[in-house]
Amino acid sequence: MTQAEQWIRERLDGGQWLAWVVERGAEICGHVFLHLVERVPDPYEDNTPVGYVTNFYVMPEYRNLGFGAALLRALRQHAQELGSDVLIVWPSERSVPVYRRAGFRPSPDLLEAR
Repeated sequence: MTQAEQWIRERLDGGQWLAWVVERGAEICGHVFLHLVERVPDPYEDNTPVGYVTNFYVMPEYRNLGFGAALLRALRQHAQELGSDVLIVWPSERSVPVYRRAGFRPSPDLLEAR
């Protein structure tokens, strides 16, 4: 087992990370991961988790066929069912249009320090 496989197994087993895959036949042709980040109860009234979306990938030969949209739709629906109303992502320049089509928008509410 590779280091990446071990890491993924441990995180998925822990329940704070979730993953969706899209298959065509017996082949996995795309995936996306969601990490649920807890918020401190105070000073927030609503402390539902923030969803961190990452590792979104569809194999090149399956792009533009709706697989990526289906993955993001399933992820967003699940997050809504959990009561999480905020999803964040650091998209690559190339993936911005896909995320925008799925309802993601730039936010004036976040600050970043590097």
